[in-house]
Amino acid sequence: MERARRAYYRHVTFDRVDFDRNSVILGADVCRNFHLVHGQNLSIGQGTVLNGDCYLNAQGGIRIGKYCHIGKGLTALSSNHNFRSSTRIPYDQHDIMQPIAIGDAVWIGANVSLSPGTQIGDGAIIALGAVVRGTVPPCAIVAGNPATVVGWRNKDDFNRLAREGAYA
Repeated sequence: MERARRAYYRHVTFDRVDFDRNSVILGADVCRNFHLVHGQNLSIGQGTVLNGDCYLNAQGGIRIGKYCHIGKGLTALSSNHNFRSSTRIPYDQHDIMQPIAIGDAVWIGANVSLSPGTQIGDGAIIALGAVVRGTVPPCAIVAGNPATVVGWRNKDDFNRLAREGAYA
């Protein structure tokens, strides 16, 4: 069974953020290289699989839905430097907060980068190495740099499976 190969932890702590074992699953190829900044602004839904080598800067807030599968090497930044400053270049001391929201049952491939303010709809698939900014519609498949829609999941099947609770 697939779940038998995953490493389940009774309790995992990431810098002031606590998850019980029903909340986060560390994937089979997990390593210890997690870098979390402003963990108090991070929310992860039940059953989400998180693999290693991730850098999550939750200064502006990051919400990850339930039953997401996140590959190794995710970089997610929820704040940006104020490069439009009228007093300093290349930027001033102020940070601009732009939260990231990842819907339910989203599959994010390895080495994906999420720009500040990214919003990913339920059931979306983010391909390996994509650089995502802006809004990804529900059930969209995006790839590339910058990420663009390259296909779609069957929304009827996705919605039926979600209603039935048929999560991997």
